[in-house]
Amino acid sequence: MLYVQFFVDKDRYVISARDIIEIVPVVSLKIVPMLPNYAAGLMNYHGRQVPVIDLCHLLLDRACRKKLSTRIILVTRSGNSGKSMTLGFMVEKATEIIAIDENLYQPPAMRNPDAPTNGPIVEWQGVLITKISIEDVFDKLDKRFFQQAEIFASETIP
Repeated sequence: MLYVQFFVDKDRYVISARDIIEIVPVVSLKIVPMLPNYAAGLMNYHGRQVPVIDLCHLLLDRACRKKLSTRIILVTRSGNSGKSMTLGFMVEKATEIIAIDENLYQPPAMRNPDAPTNGPIVEWQGVLITKISIEDVFDKLDKRFFQQAEIFASETIP
């Protein structure tokens, strides 16, 4: 299966390519006051407001570094209302697509049940890589934020 590999600091992560709509460079984001630190802001994606989550902030409590390889990975998930919504994950060094056999993943030997990701781990080319499940990340985030995200995702920008 194909995965997009990215980094959070020095740790490697992957998201399944089939879960991704598009990967875009970091764009100017509209800051929304009073949201959690991991809520990077809103981006315009084909006339729609798309909430962007900074995965570095979510996992390490620091913002993603704005470099040429910093990207926003756009994904879709079903919202509470049954409508699908598009969200973005801001990540560092999202520059490579890799193929990994799905059967090689193993559960992590240590895990934090409150962490936004406890995905399976694979040893690939001498390093450990964690697979991120979009639903796992969403399930750990502030539900109030996502109620607003569903509203934003259904609105178009004039």
